Amino acid sequence: MTMRFGIPLAAGAVLACAGGATAGVSVVAEFAIHDHPNGGLFPPPYALRLDDIFGDYQATYSAATFSDATLTVLQDGSGAFMIDIAGTFHGGEDDGAAWLNPYDVSVSMRYDANVVATADGWQVNGFTTLNSGTFTRLDTNDSVTLYGMESMNANDGPLGSTFVFAADGWRIAGDDTTWVGRGWLTSNDDGSAVSARAQDWFFTATVIPSPSAMALLGMGGLVATRRRR
Repeated sequence: MTMRFGIPLAAGAVLACAGGATAGVSVVAEFAIHDHPNGGLFPPPYALRLDDIFGDYQATYSAATFSDATLTVLQDGSGAFMIDIAGTFHGGEDDGAAWLNPYDVSVSMRYDANVVATADGWQVNGFTTLNSGTFTRLDTNDSVTLYGMESMNANDGPLGSTFVFAADGWRIAGDDTTWVGRGWLTSNDDGSAVSARAQDWFFTATVIPSPSAMALLGMGGLVATRRRR
């Protein structure tokens, strides 16, 4: 099948990364995470919003300060996809113009179930505690587990989806090719919302080149097999 990623995809080609994944799991593609240009509290720019998670305030976090945040798409031997998001983000209480007493957050998030390929990228469907991650304030070492929460607004992603990563330029006017990641988060293990304010991913991304990836691109691109876990 061919997928409209801005990168043509050839069915059957999987990017294997030696030492980059656990046994039986291959790396399909790796992306560098960047801030989205159209955040609702912008400025400052951010890639992650966690209102009411580390305190009773609006909070945004940028991927730009450390530039180590990545999204990795994986595939196991059965054809099931997984998505890892990891890195260090900088931010904190956001008054709509600047951060007040900013701090750093270490993130390790894994979407391990219900990850499917779509025409533009990948989508995670339905709530499950298998899709979770640890978010830790590095100044206080306070840590919270967050789960993917189902979308209740079709403008944020298909209803029932918890995360979408697609080359569709979401919320970027006139752009239908930029990779964008978005999806709601919650610290409640029943999938309910933390508060009426926002807790969500909101970032753009670019492919991280590698010799194997470039070789595959020369042959027609990265894999995408429509599978459901």
